[in-house]
Amino acid sequence: MLKANDIIQMMEKWAPTELAETWDNIGFQVGDESMRVNKILIALDIDHRVVKKAIDEDYHMIITHHPFIFNGVKHITNLDYDGKILMDLIKNDIIIYNAHTNLDQTISGVNEELGKLFQLKDSEIIVENEENDKYGYGKVGNINKIKLEDYIYEIKRILDVERVTVYGDIEKEIERVALIGGSGASFIEDVALTGADLFITGDIKYHDAQKAEKLGLTLVDAGHFHTEKVVLPVIKEQLKELEEDLTLSIYEKPSPIYKIY
Repeated sequence: MLKANDIIQMMEKWAPTELAETWDNIGFQVGDESMRVNKILIALDIDHRVVKKAIDEDYHMIITHHPFIFNGVKHITNLDYDGKILMDLIKNDIIIYNAHTNLDQTISGVNEELGKLFQLKDSEIIVENEENDKYGYGKVGNINKIKLEDYIYEIKRILDVERVTVYGDIEKEIERVALIGGSGASFIEDVALTGADLFITGDIKYHDAQKAEKLGLTLVDAGHFHTEKVVLPVIKEQLKELEEDLTLSIYEKPSPIYKIY
């Protein structure tokens, strides 16, 4: 049976820690790295529902994309949400590990998987990593020319999402598409430089849309969760290569804040 450290080493070989932004808090966050692990739950985030499933079904480890501990922890008590979760994790010997901005940039990570799903032709990284240009944020590439109004149905099908928000001309014809999982608004100017007609990402705000319009870029906000959940099956496949007997499950339910009415 594998130890937690074996799994951590595999994750960090795939998504090197040096790719993470300095403000990020990635990696091994809770538990004993020498503990034996044969049951892993994979999720985008940790919340009380994910932890309950892990406890009820006797998972040894939870691997997420987003860090649970992000800022400094000043106390661990039952008086607040995070404290209760940390206490439950520790009491039940559940190991917590995350790969965040390093998983965004790595080969076969969040953005490369988006590019594959959207079948971009001649795809390129949008913003290359300063230290190593084979890594970086986003993917941009070509598709067969199509009216945006028709392409929206394809976006919803690929991401399995009920609704998206469009900022721009619905009648516009597009043939060059940029993709960044999660919150991609800070990359709008970089995307415009690629010659993309359309930028698909999440968490677009009013002023982001205004900036994009000035740059001649149409935006589709498909949601933070839905543009990043695509990496969860990839994590599962990477872990399968370590040991066939590992029990691996994906927690695919979005947070309640993503309910669509």
